[in-house]
Amino acid sequence: MKILSVVTLTTLVVLPSLVHAEHGASNRYRSGPSMYMFGGLSASEYDFEASDYRYSFGDGSLSDVQVDNESYGLRAGVGFGFSPQLALELGFVDLGKITSTSVSDGSQIVNNGFAAGRVDMDADVDGVFFGVKVHTPIEEPVGLYARFGVYSWEFSGTLEDNSRQGEFSVEGTDPYVGIGLRFAVAHNADLQIGYDHYVLDDDESVNMSANTLSADLVFRF
Repeated sequence: MKILSVVTLTTLVVLPSLVHAEHGASNRYRSGPSMYMFGGLSASEYDFEASDYRYSFGDGSLSDVQVDNESYGLRAGVGFGFSPQLALELGFVDLGKITSTSVSDGSQIVNNGFAAGRVDMDADVDGVFFGVKVHTPIEEPVGLYARFGVYSWEFSGTLEDNSRQGEFSVEGTDPYVGIGLRFAVAHNADLQIGYDHYVLDDDESVNMSANTLSADLVFRF
């Protein structure tokens, strides 16, 4: 996956210097409950192929389906730490766009299907999440974490053929899971590099998922 490979390479080049700069930092964990804010960018790849497109949008007349399932997104949120290893998180995630083109033979137009010719779909996925983060003690300059919870998402966009254009919107709430590395870059700031998997399945018209590689800055208070 091209865009994830670029992000990974950049991470491997930049992170060693960041970790070295913070080596030997003092203990930053506070004994009571703590709060932090985080946000960053991500590279996403949707598990959304031609067969999934036909399942969601097909009317039996489509062929030559081409799907662009790689995109960039962002996320932002807040966390509440209750111990050196446990926190609750909530926030917003934009997983990025999905676009596709296909060709309809027009055989279903009498049944309110697509007109003959090109059919274009342009959509994105975003929503809010709530979950748990388990991590190694934050006083360590380098650490690991795992996160899981639920993602309330909306898949919305436009669908257009040679005779008309319409909007669509599908919603659902599904689980997400993730793992990652944390690198201290300042007294109360970390850089996180993580992988997350989001399930996107409304049990009726959408059955897909998204995998993201993200880089987040975390600021603790």
